[in-house]
Amino acid sequence: GAGASPARRNSPPAMSQTPSCSIREFRLEDAEAVHRWFNNPDATKTLMEQRDSFTMENAEGWTRAAVEAKGNDRKFAIVVPEAEQPVGFTALYGLFQQMAPELGCLIGDEVRGKGVGRWAERLTVAKAFEEFGAHRVYGRIPAFNLAAKRVVAVQGWQYEGTMVGHGKRGDELIDLEVWGVSPEQFFAAIAEW
Repeated sequence: GAGASPARRNSPPAMSQTPSCSIREFRLEDAEAVHRWFNNPDATKTLMEQRDSFTMENAEGWTRAAVEAKGNDRKFAIVVPEAEQPVGFTALYGLFQQMAPELGCLIGDEVRGKGVGRWAERLTVAKAFEEFGAHRVYGRIPAFNLAAKRVVAVQGWQYEGTMVGHGKRGDELIDLEVWGVSPEQFFAAIAEW
């Protein structure tokens, strides 16, 4: 409103405390959805790594690895009430190590812009801190991905630097921004939603 402070006027609208999604462990039958996401150019255009192809066999292997949850990575299916299959996934890469885990997220179906990614990331980062005992979480975000930067900023993440020309798309070099958050920053920020 007219009386709002400049900082409040420029902030994103307040989020509802009712999640627009939930996250769960992967199931083998999710492979069909995984295949669909990784073959959706709109969904994969902001991923750091691009694949030339992603077959159903690739999707089954990816899903099997997510279900088995061995090693230091954990992936979670994003579920919304209106869809029979998961609509994307979040991941924590590099858990159980001295270094902070990295957050990953892909919204593979047409639910972008409805707060699903923001809620899925919130639920995943809370899990990183509360369930897995992470001391910090970080993410590498392509510099052109303004939506992803807005999502993490509202959750207390801080910009930490730019990895110039770190990614490559064809002949084009892409800058990646590093963002990070501590439990204190994260929980203080989401308390204001």
